[in-house]
Amino acid sequence: MNSLFVQKDSLIHKLDPRTKIIFLLFVVISTFLLGDPAFQLVLLVFLLPIVFMSKLLKQYLISMQFLMLFVVLIMTVHGIYNPIGETVIWEIGSVSFKYESLVYASVMSFRILVIGTGAVLFVMTTHPSDLAAALIKWKVPHSAAFMLLSTFQIIPIIAREAKIVMEAQQARCLDVKGSVIQRVKSLIPLFAPLFIITFMKVHQLSYVLECRGFSTKGKKTSLRESKISKLDYIFLSGLLLALVGEIYLRLVTSGALTLTTDVLLISSLITVWVVCGILAVKFLYKRVHSWIGGWNV
Repeated sequence: MNSLFVQKDSLIHKLDPRTKIIFLLFVVISTFLLGDPAFQLVLLVFLLPIVFMSKLLKQYLISMQFLMLFVVLIMTVHGIYNPIGETVIWEIGSVSFKYESLVYASVMSFRILVIGTGAVLFVMTTHPSDLAAALIKWKVPHSAAFMLLSTFQIIPIIAREAKIVMEAQQARCLDVKGSVIQRVKSLIPLFAPLFIITFMKVHQLSYVLECRGFSTKGKKTSLRESKISKLDYIFLSGLLLALVGEIYLRLVTSGALTLTTDVLLISSLITVWVVCGILAVKFLYKRVHSWIGGWNV
């Protein structure tokens, strides 16, 4: 399967792709309606049961590791250096974290995590062909639907080809280990063959499409069909109720209601540090383990 889709027998997988597109829009809109970090944290917690229901917890945690690097940088750098901060709520030696700065950093960080969670759920539970078929039912042009489908499929193809090129270059004694600078230098010989292979793949794909009459006019059919079911209506009803509640909360309070406290901000910052510390230890353990294995060989 040349896509990020992961096949599972879950309720989320059974939802129509159009329902999941609306779900993703709901997540994005909600992060901007709820401007308080405490509400955004509640929204993130609300999404976790959906992650469990999708049976993709392991894949989700792996995907979120990358986002955690941005979160720890935003929380730390903005918490210390953002000039909007005035009220000091935590001091570590000469370093002080300010309330206003941490609120700003928390809003940005939780927004990244919430939208990232929604995007991971959408991509990993939606088959690209189902997505294309659903978009065509929304009267999206066939060519536009195919471009979106190709985007989802081309990313894992490039990743796989990059791995093959790297292994081939290693067989030619290219050193891809060592310091960060050495690793960056070792990437340069990979770009040229990777670009050539990618363009060749695209060229071959265009031939295959034309052989199957992609440019011909008339009604297009698909092997995979999508259909709105009762499960979709129940799910959409829940999203609608949640969205109405968020809009009501926003209008009634005029965005002035805040449940964020000093304890919540400091706890969030410490939690982010702990999670990133665990990831760093895990990364170092793997590196040391690989070095020891290399010495044994």
